[in-house]
Amino acid sequence: MKKIFIYSFCVLMFAGSGCKKFMDVTPKGLFLPKTVADYELFMNDVLIADAAYGYEEFMTDDIAYTDDILVSQLNYRNGRSYLWQADLFKVTEDDGEWNNMYRNIYNCNLVLKNIGDATGGTPADKERIIAEAKIHRAYYYFHLANLFGNDYQEATAAKDLAVPLLLVPDLEAKTSRATVKEVYEQVLKDLSDAIALNGLPDMGSNYVHPGKAAALALQARVYLYMGDYSKAMKAATDALVLHNTLLDYNTFSFVNPARPYSGVNGRPTVDKNPENIYTKTNSNNGVITRFMVHPDLLQILGETDLRYVYTFTRLTRTGAVSTNPYPDYFANTVNYSIGVPEMMLIKAECLARDQETGEAVKILNELRKKRFKPGDYSDVSAATADEALGLVIEERRRELMYHGLRWFDLKRLNRDERFKKTLTREYDGTVYTLAPQDPKYLLQIAPKIVQINPAIIPNPR
Repeated sequence: MKKIFIYSFCVLMFAGSGCKKFMDVTPKGLFLPKTVADYELFMNDVLIADAAYGYEEFMTDDIAYTDDILVSQLNYRNGRSYLWQADLFKVTEDDGEWNNMYRNIYNCNLVLKNIGDATGGTPADKERIIAEAKIHRAYYYFHLANLFGNDYQEATAAKDLAVPLLLVPDLEAKTSRATVKEVYEQVLKDLSDAIALNGLPDMGSNYVHPGKAAALALQARVYLYMGDYSKAMKAATDALVLHNTLLDYNTFSFVNPARPYSGVNGRPTVDKNPENIYTKTNSNNGVITRFMVHPDLLQILGETDLRYVYTFTRLTRTGAVSTNPYPDYFANTVNYSIGVPEMMLIKAECLARDQETGEAVKILNELRKKRFKPGDYSDVSAATADEALGLVIEERRRELMYHGLRWFDLKRLNRDERFKKTLTREYDGTVYTLAPQDPKYLLQIAPKIVQINPAIIPNPR
């Protein structure tokens, strides 16, 4: 697929410096879209399928470092994140994740503003491209809001700060931070608009192009994090009507069982994973590596769960026994897509919260049967809705590890006495802690971004 890059926005999408607006002139050597086919190329760029965030994984209770590894990482963002340091960025450092998400938002805004005047193509083509741009924009704004803003709380969402909400490709647009409520409302509007467009197919033509199922799946995720469980349930159910393929991990095998790092037969790449409803690759794959499973996650997983077997190992790359205290991560590629398992877990959580204990557990067992060898599998059961909810939360932990959601789950679950927890690390004899609702659950906005645009109020540290 051809990649189209627009460099007209200088260093940062919303810098608002002396940069001219994109459509003011036609700079030499820059591509200016005019036809529907031109705008199709924007939506055909593999970069727009990138989740564009991942460092939050190091702040969760899913990852553990040895001191030897951590000492080599403290000059980098992953090491600073792991110890929840106040300053994740040096004064001169950019936040590539922030920039990349706003780059993709800028391109979506450019398409949405101008495709109506584009020549060629059919009305259905235009509708489909508009819908795709709205889905992608909704995805990035939802995740930006959850990384840099508070978790959604109805009582405070109208005043809690999230991120700048830019809906036009204007380099000089107002860039102060919108509220959590404003961002969520725009996300839901974009998704509703996309679903209503007749040109949007049920499933996209390939992993770059989302369809109606993707919009519904993202809608289900958004409603879950809002605590609107009835709407989350409906959206998840509707998404599963359109796509419900589950992988059986019993079809996987090691290329070389004595050396797990050699790879896994039968495990699909992210872009070809049949469970995906809305595919998101991750450009941070090279960063999310060289760590151990956190002992808390290991206890929940157990070593017969095939999600453990094909993700962690007690062997080194040479096949020798590792000296690390916990199993090492070897899977190499994280999957930040929204998939069938997540929709099943959203349904199960909503059912449990609605006192539908048996139905919630039934969904869990349907999923779990695909994650164990038959000889290692047994159904789970729950006597009460509370027990069922606890099982669902644990299953989310297993199934969605390294999917970009644990950090968000920690934030929302810390509001519930049943699930809140204080995270701890020990490094070089010092114990570090992160208490529930600590200000550091809101990621730092890079000082360089604030210097460029003082209208952006920094998060407390």
